[in-house]
Amino acid sequence: MEYCKKELGSYNIHFIQSTSFKTTTIRVFFRLPMTKENITKHNLLNRLLVLSCNKYRTKVELSKACQDCYGASINASLRRIGTYLCSVYTLKVLDDKYSEKGNLQKSLTLFHDVLFDPKVEKEAFYEEDFLPLYQEYKTNLESLEEEKSRYALIRLLENVDPKGTFAIRSVGYLEELEKVTKENLYQYYKEMIDHSIVDIFLLGNIEEEEGLTLIKEAFPITTFKAKRQNLFAPRIVPRLRRKVVREKTSGSQTCCAIALTIDDPEEKKTDYALTLYNIMLGAGMDSLLFTEVREKHSLAYYISSTVNRFDHLILISAGIDKEKEEQCVQIIKKQLKRLKEGKFEDKLLEHAKEYYLSAIDEIEESTFQIIDTYYMKELTEGDDLETRKKKIKKITKEEIMKVGEKISFHTTYFLEGEEE
Repeated sequence: MEYCKKELGSYNIHFIQSTSFKTTTIRVFFRLPMTKENITKHNLLNRLLVLSCNKYRTKVELSKACQDCYGASINASLRRIGTYLCSVYTLKVLDDKYSEKGNLQKSLTLFHDVLFDPKVEKEAFYEEDFLPLYQEYKTNLESLEEEKSRYALIRLLENVDPKGTFAIRSVGYLEELEKVTKENLYQYYKEMIDHSIVDIFLLGNIEEEEGLTLIKEAFPITTFKAKRQNLFAPRIVPRLRRKVVREKTSGSQTCCAIALTIDDPEEKKTDYALTLYNIMLGAGMDSLLFTEVREKHSLAYYISSTVNRFDHLILISAGIDKEKEEQCVQIIKKQLKRLKEGKFEDKLLEHAKEYYLSAIDEIEESTFQIIDTYYMKELTEGDDLETRKKKIKKITKEEIMKVGEKISFHTTYFLEGEEE
């Protein structure tokens, strides 16, 4: 697998040459600073753009056009990366070798039509496309609290720091949706195209020069780039006493969400140790939270942890019974203490390394994950996959303990179930 990057002023092109797949994948990243005002429009826009375009004016017509390109697929996703909001548009198409000569170029033309020639009239999206998606999105937002574990994590972050970028709801806001019209959504679309930081990735068995020509023809982007901002959120001040928030919901189960702060000015240097620390704490069936809280003490229906480096947080999510709340928290604290003091068996660290290396192997089997990995490398100046494999194997017990010294409880949120 060979990688190279071309800076074209308005956007960057990244080539990943590989003979391991029968497909060619193109992924376009549009990145803007994340705000409460733009997240809702972005969610709706992503749904709308891949529905149709000016040339293929219905979902059925667009689907047929994809089938005519040997089953090409076009999709959109939205993600928060630190302080940025990132729209991701993906084309996956069968390599010309396994379809016919010119299929990639034909598919890229279709991809261009979807992204740059939307179905609009008088500076607005069409009502018959806009309204059904608007209503569907509105219904999803109205039922958000029914997804209790997800809602608990949202409310947790809002209580950690209401002004933090991480507290902005990635799903969007009902009150902001009420302000969206087919007219101002189209204006926002033009803003995204003109002002985003754009990176385009091409992964497949294609020569660099040929790929460069095809991409230039398909993506006439002349962005006026927004000023770049720090990808990382401001560091969170640790609390002397943990904050506890309780809210009520229907049902019998309580959702517990916990925010742990990472107070480490040299976090970049401890990146691999932090990754393993989180795996040992709450990722997988060998983790301390799973074996101690769920299996040994039967205190949780589910429990896991994730690390959010850009926010300097580790988040724990658990489903528990209301009467076991404090007992569950105390057992979690004991596991943090064990990692800090090194009171764990060597095999726990070895299992974490195996878990990580297995995840790397899975990345190498997925075109989407390969591209996402290179994109994160671009944003963070991180290591490539082979370097990551080597460095992870060298992490010691002492390095895990040093990470543990930087971890502290910040906020505990309980979404407490009440039988109706």
